[in-house]
Amino acid sequence: MTASAVLYHPVVVFGLSLLAGWFLYAFGKAIAPPMRAVGGKLKTYACGENVEADSFPTAYHLFHAAFIFTLLDVVALVLGTAPSHAILWLAGSYLVVGLVAIVILFKD
Repeated sequence: MTASAVLYHPVVVFGLSLLAGWFLYAFGKAIAPPMRAVGGKLKTYACGENVEADSFPTAYHLFHAAFIFTLLDVVALVLGTAPSHAILWLAGSYLVVGLVAIVILFKD
């Protein structure tokens, strides 16, 4: 095996990327000034209002739209990148399962 084949192996590239990211993070932490708690620097900010951490409501009303978009995106990616000699019934069944999942999500 050649050196370039080892260097360009996905596991080696992933490890080198993690190492480079860690070095960048450590360098930034080393040159950053020390943090001081001044005034309201560590308080939660919500458009100028003082809110307590427990009183802020969480809303997941856009979760269904994001999940439907993800389903559509994955189905389009899989069908768009399927080779031309792929089994037609397999691609069709994947499309049907994806559409059934989207219909089930729209019923909510």
